Amino acid sequence: MVHRVIKVGRWIVDFLFAERRYDIEGTTACLRHAKAPEYIIDHAVELMEQGSPNTGFTYSNALVFRAVVCIGPTTSGAEFVDTLVHEVHHLAVAIARELGVDLESETPAYLAGDTLRALADTVCRLGCEHCRG
Repeated sequence: MVHRVIKVGRWIVDFLFAERRYDIEGTTACLRHAKAPEYIIDHAVELMEQGSPNTGFTYSNALVFRAVVCIGPTTSGAEFVDTLVHEVHHLAVAIARELGVDLESETPAYLAGDTLRALADTVCRLGCEHCRG
């Protein structure tokens, strides 16, 4: 499992990338650090225990400016990129809403782009069929 922590504005975001299987304990620790309620943690654990490929989830807490983005095992580089972009969209919308930004403005797109740029090395390694371990 790859764990990256980045700042997006004033938010701290834990990104967890499950290359082969989820790290349930590590992921739940991140969710607890983000002050996720137990029902959210329980739902995330269910999803991780199912182990379905090409899935992920995002949890955001505007009260503590923290978020957790978890990408499960993927079947290909293209599926990794698709799942990551999907979850980064959820993150950008959550942050933009908290800032009171129009969701049709450029701001959410810049938030998503800046986030993906910060993760470029991980995106290249896990999104490339030749580099995937």
